[in-house]
Amino acid sequence: MSAYKLLRLFLFSFLCNSYSQELPPINVFSTKEYGAENQNWSITQASNKFIYVANNKGLLEYNGARWQLYPTPNESIIRSVKAYKNKIYTGFYMDFGYWEKNNFGILKYTSIAKEKNIKFIEDEQVWNIVEFDGWILFKSLQRIYLYNLKTEVVKIIESDNRIAKLTKVEETLYFQELYKGVFEIENGIPKLISDNPILKDNIIVEIFRKDGDLLFFTQKKGFFFLRDGEVNQWIIPSNNIIS
Repeated sequence: MSAYKLLRLFLFSFLCNSYSQELPPINVFSTKEYGAENQNWSITQASNKFIYVANNKGLLEYNGARWQLYPTPNESIIRSVKAYKNKIYTGFYMDFGYWEKNNFGILKYTSIAKEKNIKFIEDEQVWNIVEFDGWILFKSLQRIYLYNLKTEVVKIIESDNRIAKLTKVEETLYFQELYKGVFEIENGIPKLISDNPILKDNIIVEIFRKDGDLLFFTQKKGFFFLRDGEVNQWIIPSNNIIS
């Protein structure tokens, strides 16, 4: 083999090894290993790198070596989880609050809903949690609860229809109320930004910012831009496949 071919072979092997070393390891855990049920709804990572998972059986904590299960206080399914600073916020059936470690390193639960004497809608579940500018927002299908981390005041945004999406895009909060449109939350008050039929009648899966405009990914119709008050489809090669 020539020196040139040997050099090419060496460089190819070196690049392959370097690339493979950059790939992160993937661990797969069975229900037996993490000690809970097979349905997980949400996941988050705390500042200390611990992983927290919302599971049918309760709150799962993984420290990189072992799993710990904390049963839900009312024995229901935990639907949402969000780590922020030294607390783990969770939402579930007819309740939401936070977990905090005691002096022994064990998580203890505090119900914000009970402390604030919140009256839930019948069979209400908290499906999503978002942190924004000193507030923690808990979203059910009918309401958004805004909890101020400093004053501990709770504000409630009511809806007539299903709240399909709540998300933070850069420094702004948006949510979709079906059959009404997309809203922006300003100082705890919803402000309608578009009631275009595309954004009213189609479930929005996610909202992004692209080239200064809002980009909406709908469940069945594809991608749409909101630009200067007008909604237009984002033309991409995969539109035919999506449709």
